[in-house]
Amino acid sequence: MTPAECREAVRLMFVELYPRCTVIYSYPNSVRPPLPYVVLDFERIEPVNSFEYVKNGILWQEKCKRIPFSAELVTESKTEHAAGVKKVGLSTAVDDLEQATQFFDSQYAGDKMRAMNITVCTEGSPEPIHNSAPGVERARCSFYVDFVQRTKEYAALAPIDGEYSEDHASAASKKVADMEAGWFDEVEVKKEIRNE
Repeated sequence: MTPAECREAVRLMFVELYPRCTVIYSYPNSVRPPLPYVVLDFERIEPVNSFEYVKNGILWQEKCKRIPFSAELVTESKTEHAAGVKKVGLSTAVDDLEQATQFFDSQYAGDKMRAMNITVCTEGSPEPIHNSAPGVERARCSFYVDFVQRTKEYAALAPIDGEYSEDHASAASKKVADMEAGWFDEVEVKKEIRNE
């Protein structure tokens, strides 16, 4: 699994969990969708571990990686103004986001994550974000996702659905990236005969 595929798998799990929310990636100065919505803010990838093994004469590598991220739930405030009186309903943003922590601990989510070879874990508890805009409630919680990237997936950053292409100016050299990753799909065998 590539990092981009991992992030998208996490986003789709949040889409399933919050079907009435728009789930977006955090991006500077991005236009926010209508309320309610969830913003996923992924941090830099951290290496966790790596493994190597030889199969059919090919060196295979697996790199275990982790991406810390936060999920922010933004919804409408329960505060109402009527006849000059301000009525404050209890905030539900933290409780609603708490459902994500329970979801990722569930057997159902565990089965889904095993099938995708990822693991999403919660770090801490959902917390309210104060000083939101009027009429808005926000809550945030920290998570991380672990995934495994195998040689062919990071060799030249080859896409799943085809071969890596060098058709744009910033593309990495496929030959060099494949060699750096330790991947090869051709081998030359020479037979040496010795007379003794």
